[in-house]
Amino acid sequence: MTPPRFVLVHGAWHRGSCWSGLVPELEARGFAAIAPDLPSDEPGQGAEAYVDAVLAAVGPDPAPVVLVGHSLGGLSVPLVAEALGPQRVTALVLLAAMTPVPGTSFIGRMRSADLMVPGYDTGVRRGTDGTTFWPAGAAADGLYRDVAAESSDAAVDAAVTGLRPQAWTVGKETTPLTAWPAVRTVSVVCTGDRVASPDAGRRDAAAIGAELLEIRGGHFPMITRPGELADLLTGIAPVSAG
Repeated sequence: MTPPRFVLVHGAWHRGSCWSGLVPELEARGFAAIAPDLPSDEPGQGAEAYVDAVLAAVGPDPAPVVLVGHSLGGLSVPLVAEALGPQRVTALVLLAAMTPVPGTSFIGRMRSADLMVPGYDTGVRRGTDGTTFWPAGAAADGLYRDVAAESSDAAVDAAVTGLRPQAWTVGKETTPLTAWPAVRTVSVVCTGDRVASPDAGRRDAAAIGAELLEIRGGHFPMITRPGELADLLTGIAPVSAG
């Protein structure tokens, strides 16, 4: 059977290029991968626009896919899975991800639950259009404090070049998801995550009936440990495609 193609969906403030260290690791293991850009810096664009961007990147190719949503990308990938259907989606992977809950918004959930680790947004600023952005030098001590601790200043500098503003319709809107899609779901919790709470990730995995896997280190394993992450993801893929 043709191995599934990985569809890598980035989180807040990022672009598809944040997966650039992981894609060659997946290819070296015999798996194709695509990493689309979401319209996440455009005010007014919510989950449905994000889904459309992913579906456009996937195209009409009927080959099976493994959907991977990182961080805020977790709000969109279940909707992509719903649109593609279980005949095409062999697995849905939530990587240190936010989990949409029908009838709620992500920001609404943040107000009532400890979903995030305090301090992750230290230094972030809000623009006049309502987007938030990272000034030069601020991300290393906030968003990328995982990367700074686990890797190198050069890795942080390279990651910062891909950052862009984040619009927040996707977080404020009530999720369009009405029920969890009927596909295999795997939640990957980063045990040393200093952005998304590992405990919240475990709780959400249990609530949706996801398989729970854990990987050492912080919030950005595609940057700090791409080979280890590729091993984990390709270990999921053959089972789901069998």
